[in-house]
Amino acid sequence: MHISFTKHNPDLSQSCKNVAEYLGKENYGREQIIEAYFQELEELSGNSFDENLERQNLFFSSGKEDEEIYLSQEEATDLIDNNSSSRHRQTQSNFFILNVSPSKDELDHLEAVSERELKNRGFGEKERQVLSSTERGKMQIDMMKNDLMHQMLREYAKDVMKDYAENFERKVYLNPDNLPSQKEEKIINEETKKELTNLGIQAGDKDYDEKFQRIREEKARDLGRDLRTRALTDQDLAWVGKIEQERTYKANDKWVMNNRKSEKDIARIQQHTALSSKQKEEQTEKIRSRMHRDGVTGEIVREGMKKGGKQYHIHIIVSRYDNCPNRRYKGSISPLANHRKSKMANKNTVVGFNRDRFFSKTEESFDRKFLYDRRPANSYESYKEKKSERNRMHSTASSGRNYTRKTGQALIQPLLEESKRNTGVNEISKLNMLNNISQELGFRIPMSVPKTPMETAVRIIRMATEKLQDASRGF
Repeated sequence: MHISFTKHNPDLSQSCKNVAEYLGKENYGREQIIEAYFQELEELSGNSFDENLERQNLFFSSGKEDEEIYLSQEEATDLIDNNSSSRHRQTQSNFFILNVSPSKDELDHLEAVSERELKNRGFGEKERQVLSSTERGKMQIDMMKNDLMHQMLREYAKDVMKDYAENFERKVYLNPDNLPSQKEEKIINEETKKELTNLGIQAGDKDYDEKFQRIREEKARDLGRDLRTRALTDQDLAWVGKIEQERTYKANDKWVMNNRKSEKDIARIQQHTALSSKQKEEQTEKIRSRMHRDGVTGEIVREGMKKGGKQYHIHIIVSRYDNCPNRRYKGSISPLANHRKSKMANKNTVVGFNRDRFFSKTEESFDRKFLYDRRPANSYESYKEKKSERNRMHSTASSGRNYTRKTGQALIQPLLEESKRNTGVNEISKLNMLNNISQELGFRIPMSVPKTPMETAVRIIRMATEKLQDASRGF
């Protein structure tokens, strides 16, 4: 499972409208399929299968008790754009995008789950044979499997957002409709600090945060307000998701760029007047044989071409702020912040996001929900170990290069000084000894160097060569 985070660029827009429009790019194709399938049916209303298919074009989120909520593009945009804090700055990202991409093995497993589910719903071998006898029947099987894939990924997205919320280790207010006004909160904070000072408790003490919050709650209660808190959950988030089932090759993909160069080479060959038709054909085929092809379809990769195979993935737009109805008390939560303790709104709080733990948790959630027997080699822990090993190897190689460079310089420096003493600074400075030795120990002596100093320089460089060779052998 690969999950990445994309930060909204506030310089482009404060709204997520463009992102929502982009995520709706597959809707038109699905609408055509639905219309083609149901065009011969007299009644579309009341057909639950039709409703399920239409939901694929909507954004989704989670309500109370994990109830699925479906939103139009406009409703999804408003949900994110309107969830902003009074403390929000125009230079800050207002939302983030989670890109959730299951691996090929994980998608194969989900497809197997959808096959079993169809069988449990009465679509066994006999029913499949009947349906497969017509093009419309084949289409129905594919549409049912596709809908089940969408349903499973929507369910998994809700688990991802539960893990997302828990990973912040943040608190939200228990009764957001009865929070103090700005003036009341100022009084509460001042009185709380005075009481802590009288008790001899200073900021930075081990139990300062806990006592600060407890006294604040008492002061708020005296004013008829409620500042009690509870743990942040997914119900406190403002987020919308969208399932996509296609991917296309982008202009900046490495394969696309390499193939573009090959296409230019082919064009030059075709315009070459000195080549015969047979030579042009042979050279063109030789270039085409080296061009990158899609691993599933075998087609030569080009910009805008759809990638072969199953390409299901999830995009989730999540607001920077929790959904507290009081704009002053909305908490800022960023998945790109480091895990630390900081001050926010004059209160000590945990700010940050442990991405390592989040990736592990979302992998566990997938395995548990879909009973996936993950191979150790495909686990996040294995990925971390391999990455750590690559970093160690890179670090070792870099250290070795630095050591060799420093060792070479240390050996050459005294020889260079001796060379200067014996040949004269002006003439020997024309020799770049270190570069010459690096070129397989070969060098050119400028013709302006007198014979005697030249012989001295040759002897010195030979000495340097022997010492470098000894150093490389470990002597």
